[in-house]
Amino acid sequence: MSEQELNWVQRLGQSGHKLTTAQRYYERGLDHFTNGRWPAALADLDEALVHEPDNAEYYITRGLILLQMGEDGEAEDDFIYGLGLDPTQWAAHYGRGMRAYKNAEYQAAINQFSRAQHVAPERPEIYFHRAICFFKMANATEAIRDMEFAQRLLDPDDKRHDQAKKWIDLFKTTQT
Repeated sequence: MSEQELNWVQRLGQSGHKLTTAQRYYERGLDHFTNGRWPAALADLDEALVHEPDNAEYYITRGLILLQMGEDGEAEDDFIYGLGLDPTQWAAHYGRGMRAYKNAEYQAAINQFSRAQHVAPERPEIYFHRAICFFKMANATEAIRDMEFAQRLLDPDDKRHDQAKKWIDLFKTTQT
């Protein structure tokens, strides 16, 4: 048994409940996703959806994987479908915002990040990326406000905390 499989078995024993087949594929897919193994992550999310075709979170996670793989159209389809199943999935709006940002559609990205923020106001990555979009649209005041808020939400040990400080300094140099 590999170390990864052993860790999974130990977590299962500690949780006190058995995972469904779909959950097993999803968990393994998340591990692949976290470690940059996009094709393996995609395959596992596809399998999870075979077993639980109405799970919004699975569609949205698959959309995030597809976005990383450069499959923006398919990612967008999964985000929209996932939101149709569960409109409270902040990650779908976030993913749509990241797609728009990637395509230099900054106002559309801001709109999507704002929707994500309404659902999950405690997620620093939303404010972080929305701030960059505001900056790209020459709105340093809003960029500073969002990035300062993101920085407050981030743990000081998180590398993004220091990145936020650098962004804030840059935003302030361009503020009129």
